Amino acid sequence: MLVRATLKEIVEHIVKQDIKITDNSCCGQCSKCGECCTNFLPVTQKEIETIQQYVIANKIRPQKQMLVMQNRLTCPYYNGKKCLIYEVRPLICKEFYCYKKPTAELGNKFMEEYITVDMWAVAEDIDKYFK
Repeated sequence: MLVRATLKEIVEHIVKQDIKITDNSCCGQCSKCGECCTNFLPVTQKEIETIQQYVIANKIRPQKQMLVMQNRLTCPYYNGKKCLIYEVRPLICKEFYCYKKPTAELGNKFMEEYITVDMWAVAEDIDKYFK
């Protein structure tokens, strides 16, 4: 059965720990597995602008091979081994760890101040600068 949920509902469940998140860490450190590198992210307009400037300045293209491998559910800036925009990654990417329980304060911040975007749509829009 397909279940629909809003970002708010998902964040609330994560904070309450009603949903199990698989811990892919290695000794309490990020293993860079990419499991959390989804294409749907809560971001601010400022974060999108920062990513756009960084991507253009560094000539970073969306990782189309990941599109085929992951059915377009992986962030276009994850190449299968690392984050290509790590230096300017959004707050959600800085704060979320599969081995760390998120705080209610952080969850509320994402629900109130952020919009959820499809990073593939953002990447395709930025990629127009290269054509």
